[in-house]
Amino acid sequence: MKGQVTVIVAAGGSSSRMGFDKLFCPIGGKSALRRSVEAFCGRPDVRGVVVAARRERLKDVEKELEGLPDILAVTAGGAQRQDSVLAALAVCPDTPYIAVHDAARPFVSREVIDRVFQKAFETGAAAPAVPVKDTVKYAPGGEWVKETPDRRTLYAVQTPQVFRVDLYRRALQSAQGREATDDCMLLEAAGIPVALSEGDYANYKITTPEDIPKEVRPMRVGHGYDVHRLTEGRELILGGEHIPFEKGLLGHSDADVLTHAVMDALLGAAALGDIGMHFPDSDPAYAGADSVQLLKKVAALLRQKGWRPVNLDATIVCQRPRLAPWLPAMRERLAAALALSPDGVNIKATTEEGLGFTGSGEGVAAHCVAMLEKSAPGEKETLVERRRL
Repeated sequence: MKGQVTVIVAAGGSSSRMGFDKLFCPIGGKSALRRSVEAFCGRPDVRGVVVAARRERLKDVEKELEGLPDILAVTAGGAQRQDSVLAALAVCPDTPYIAVHDAARPFVSREVIDRVFQKAFETGAAAPAVPVKDTVKYAPGGEWVKETPDRRTLYAVQTPQVFRVDLYRRALQSAQGREATDDCMLLEAAGIPVALSEGDYANYKITTPEDIPKEVRPMRVGHGYDVHRLTEGRELILGGEHIPFEKGLLGHSDADVLTHAVMDALLGAAALGDIGMHFPDSDPAYAGADSVQLLKKVAALLRQKGWRPVNLDATIVCQRPRLAPWLPAMRERLAAALALSPDGVNIKATTEEGLGFTGSGEGVAAHCVAMLEKSAPGEKETLVERRRL
């Protein structure tokens, strides 16, 4: 049916559980809002799309949707969901059906939309849904279980929810200020039956930062390399650990070659230069500096730029001393500095069989490969990060 449906995209949520505005969260190069709206653009059965947003974000929403076809209006929503839909209805063209879709469901597929549209055309009111996977307990007050509903009868409802306009208006009139978490509830309360169509588990709602799929977040890989000469009269410090040995590494700071390689790998992955740019050996402030403390500064810089470490893999090239007993402590210390689980840090030590300057005992070298991921805007620290910092 050509042009039978006007789509209302509800974008008035406060994103209180996210800690940032999820509508503008980047997903594969596009915002969640734009992806949600794009799903309906260009469909022959859609007359157009009206977006109901918070009044203070109207200009931001309009800018985000620039260039998209079929946008009829961006209007201010109300205090409750049904108020926002009612405000959008006021500017909708005269079509037999409306579809209400959550702006925070950017993964809705054409197939889900096709099925729910067809079901609504047949029945007057329909919503996509998927069977509940977990056993659900009914526990008023959240402490004692009162009953366990039959899981076979339970479905998780999704959007878009599609209704004949006359049925939806009747439901709104009888709502009498009743708050509803979805639009089907309004029709149910008015005694209007709602049919279910086949949904998709991938059509989930973004509610917390964990809902943002990592596979669509930008990832970066960087490589770091450093070398320092062994000399008498210096301490040997690697990965923040003081290693008993008759020689130490020569350098302006504590010459921790492993930590330097780690810093360079992280800075390189974020395209932020190298440690020489940030901590030059010409600056007396870094004379004898603790390199692990400098690593913490690098971690803070990454956070400012929206990056966080995922994991790193480092190799120390050293003929003597034998470093194996010290590797676990190095791993723990570097992981703590980066607010990472120790599982995200791997450190190896090898010799060069007497070859080269490391093999002859003249110096120690270190390599590191690090991976970063882009943090969601405003994303809160993980439990590991809060414990480490």
